[in-house]
Amino acid sequence: MGYKKNWDLADIYNQIRSLSGTVNSRYSDGFTAFYAKQDLYQIKWFVDEQLKRSPKFSGEDEWLREEEKKKIVEILKDEM
Repeated sequence: MGYKKNWDLADIYNQIRSLSGTVNSRYSDGFTAFYAKQDLYQIKWFVDEQLKRSPKFSGEDEWLREEEKKKIVEILKDEM
């Protein structure tokens, strides 16, 4: 039997995008936007904690370096 995810990464991304949309919407009042931003911080802190508690895996450093390179390329593209 193969590996099976019991979560949907696309759904997680969509929910976070929805929060970000509320934070950045010109139609959100300050209270609503701030509550949504608080939720984003809570998610960030939770994920940071889970990463800190997780073991280091073979190939992880290389994968992270490659992902960081991709992000740098995207940042540089956006600035040009």
